[in-house]
Amino acid sequence: MLYRGFSQAELEEQYAPSSMVGGDIAPYLASYGALSAQARNDLSPQENLRYGDGTAQVLDFFPAQGIDAPLHVFIHGGYWQALSQRESAMMAPELVQNGHAFACVNYTLAPAARLGEMVQECLNALLWLAAHARELGINPSQVTLSGHSAGAHLAAMVMATASDALARAGMRVRDVILISGVYDLEPISLTPVNDPLHLTPVEINDLSPTLHLPAPGPRYRITVAERDTAEFIRQSRDYAELLRKAGHSVGFDLQKGMHHFDIILHPGTFAPLKQR
Repeated sequence: MLYRGFSQAELEEQYAPSSMVGGDIAPYLASYGALSAQARNDLSPQENLRYGDGTAQVLDFFPAQGIDAPLHVFIHGGYWQALSQRESAMMAPELVQNGHAFACVNYTLAPAARLGEMVQECLNALLWLAAHARELGINPSQVTLSGHSAGAHLAAMVMATASDALARAGMRVRDVILISGVYDLEPISLTPVNDPLHLTPVEINDLSPTLHLPAPGPRYRITVAERDTAEFIRQSRDYAELLRKAGHSVGFDLQKGMHHFDIILHPGTFAPLKQR
């Protein structure tokens, strides 16, 4: 058996979220794009703000209605090889209506970037937001960080490796919302998902959140769809339990009736632990 008793075919199915929706995710990706376009039309964000020199190192910023506003930052999924910030603003209207500014972060995808480089880019985006907090009208000590799927992995690794850098920049992440994420890279390395990633044993060790827990501080909400695969649910549950045992303020919840692709279409997914 290849991993946790799975055959190769079973493991590939477990790490193919599309297997739970009949294999066709195009309608959900179309919804992401359409709802994000509508959000941009309604809210007039600042688009393609450059936080680094790379072509993909940009973010879109949706200002709050007031100044000194709390900030919600979202890191998109796509198995580290698809999507962008352009399809990742569907949650902006609800967050802005509730008094938050919102930023959706883009990053360089595989195979053009290694996984560690993606983590660094996401950190650089947060540091850029902290450095420009005054002109953006945001309060860098009132930040929520969320991520979906691969984005949840990237958010978890930023928190695991960069809390000191964020503190030096004056940014305090108070809430972290990790949605249907991947926290152990070993099974990923055994599936076709790894084809553009080319994960090495060192990367699997150094970039698996289960092996590198964050420093205490933020509240964590680990949430996953009821209709995610069993392995996605297990990974989320296991990571939440590791955080709990390490003394973190953490909640785990299974969102009934949802699957991997529609969970981020529900505004309640982006409510921090303290508001639930």
